[in-house]
Amino acid sequence: MMKARLTLKNSEAKVLECIRQLRPISRAKIAVKTGLSKPVVSQAVEKLIREGIVRESKKGKSTLRGGKRPTLLEFNPNWRFVVGVDVGGSKIRAAITDLDGNMKRKLERKIQRIRSADDLVDQISNLLTDMKCHDYELLGIGVGIPGTCDHDTGRVRYIPAFDLRDVPLETMLEAKFGVPVFVENDVTLNALGEMWKGAARGLRNVLLVALGTGTGAGLILDGSLYTGARGMSGEIGYLVTDWSAEKDVEYRFGRLERWFSGYTFERFLEERRIRSTLKQTFEELESHPDFNEFFDIACEHLALAIANAVCLLDPDVVVLSGGIGYNQYDKILKKIEPIVSKTVPAEILEHVQFKKAELAEFGIVIGAVCYVQKELFVV
Repeated sequence: MMKARLTLKNSEAKVLECIRQLRPISRAKIAVKTGLSKPVVSQAVEKLIREGIVRESKKGKSTLRGGKRPTLLEFNPNWRFVVGVDVGGSKIRAAITDLDGNMKRKLERKIQRIRSADDLVDQISNLLTDMKCHDYELLGIGVGIPGTCDHDTGRVRYIPAFDLRDVPLETMLEAKFGVPVFVENDVTLNALGEMWKGAARGLRNVLLVALGTGTGAGLILDGSLYTGARGMSGEIGYLVTDWSAEKDVEYRFGRLERWFSGYTFERFLEERRIRSTLKQTFEELESHPDFNEFFDIACEHLALAIANAVCLLDPDVVVLSGGIGYNQYDKILKKIEPIVSKTVPAEILEHVQFKKAELAEFGIVIGAVCYVQKELFVV
């Protein structure tokens, strides 16, 4: 299915972005901010108003010299609506938002056993149907998946959690809902969401490290998503921080993840017959000296991996997200900061912020909403 886009000239895209960022704003100020001529701005505004994505609102103030008050322009966030979906290993959540990312409806539920591509599509479809997304005029649907994607074909390469390969997820969902669908790695979308509406807002170079069952990263470089030559960047869990033969790498987990991941921590508790949940163990860390010691070592490995990434990428910000990264942020930061400071040159590190993710469990959903708009508002 061809994806219908709002095709804009470069000048029209600049005007639209200016109105989105600086609303309400006059045509004259748009010309000043964008460097475009007044006739070019007027033509662009005329098209955007005709499409309905921009509208005229109130009158602005006159200049000091008096004269006619300018008509101000507003972005219309209700021009269309977007569905964002986060397919996790155990839960699936979704939201319908306006073009500003304001949620109109949201819903989540546990994932039932998935054995096939049809099972996956059915569970996504049932959730969106129950959320009554057909009540809205949709621009598109964005889906974050815990796996890798082929951007040329729109197919999912592999989802380890469900052992699914080569799934035409975009095509299957487009056939059910009749709107453009875009699928991307969940951590990549998490980074995009935090740049748009969260901890990395206003920054152009973002390293988001998701610490949950596994360990992954999402990259924003110079304001654009970076997914690599084959859509497989961000596999920070496979960075080598210890070449130990004793740390055999299990299927689906990398060397860093064998030190720092929810899977590894849960296994540690199980092997030592510690009956507390992982959440309880973190809350009572001093009462579990064995786990506390292991957590110290795990954080050393995480710190080395982050230090390597910071030296390579020179980001504006490192955002920690995921169930462990978000909920145990203060504990983790306290342990990794001294190591990162010793490892990364001061002239690099002094410009890097460390932040806790702000969008919590809906970071991937919001990132998916942003991704759809980036794909469909074509320059």
